[in-house]
Amino acid sequence: MCRPEKPITTDNTALRELAEWLRDQRERTRHGYRALSARAGCHATTLQRAASGDGVPRLQTVLNYARACDASPEEARRLWKQARYEEVRLARGGRVPVPRPELIRDFVDLSAALQDLYEKSGSPSLRTMEQRAGNYGVLPRSTAHRIVTKQAMPHSLRQFQAYLQACEVPETEWPGWEAAWTRAWRHEKRDDFAALGTAPTPLRDVLDAAGILYVDEGDVVVQDSTGRTYARTSTKTQVLRERMRDCLPDAHGEGVRHSLLRLPPGQVKHREPVSSRRHTGPARRQLPERAGQGRLDFGDLETVVEPGLLF
Repeated sequence: MCRPEKPITTDNTALRELAEWLRDQRERTRHGYRALSARAGCHATTLQRAASGDGVPRLQTVLNYARACDASPEEARRLWKQARYEEVRLARGGRVPVPRPELIRDFVDLSAALQDLYEKSGSPSLRTMEQRAGNYGVLPRSTAHRIVTKQAMPHSLRQFQAYLQACEVPETEWPGWEAAWTRAWRHEKRDDFAALGTAPTPLRDVLDAAGILYVDEGDVVVQDSTGRTYARTSTKTQVLRERMRDCLPDAHGEGVRHSLLRLPPGQVKHREPVSSRRHTGPARRQLPERAGQGRLDFGDLETVVEPGLLF
């Protein structure tokens, strides 16, 4: 017969729920901690401490405990995240109201919401966040640290999505967060223009300055100095779109292709292939043909005029 457990005395309600769940799983198996440790791959004291409720255990210990009891690892992870989240909140002095994604208006709201996402994911290490984001430099550890400490904001939509992925936000919830990110950046740009006493430049004027006529079925149509139009596709189009999204967060999607860049009625679209780069330079100089062997050719020689006398 197993020794009875000590009562749980923590003020963390989520931690209490986790400890009670772990104890219930062990009682269901009718095993003591020594027998359970052989299946979990860790010491019996570690398992007993995890179910004591004295503090939030490591996630790996909770998962090993659940695996040894044939319990759901998803439920174990969910309970652990809640306990960890509540622990951070209590250490900070209680709960702080955080707006939902649809109520986010500016950088202050978004920064608080991003920090809340980080804490709800269990406050993972910066290295773990970088690995979850893809480990391709999209979300470096230094950038992640500045975001979770409210010192910076994701500068592009791609980096914002990497942050959501690092915080294990389901992709079904991404559209609402992306809309919140767009509203916050739009509000920030408006504040910048208001401080300068100027109005933002319309997107149509920005594209005109870049020589872009319109976007048609994924092709960016540009015009050169001679008035000829070209349709550029593939990688160049994608790079242009990414730069436009970085500079103008609200300039993407169907609104760009149909509303902001709508063609006037009756305008004809002229398309000509872009010539390769090696043929875009000046015409090559035509050199005279070489004279045959044993024959001299003086036809291209110019008459040398002697300079006049200086004195």
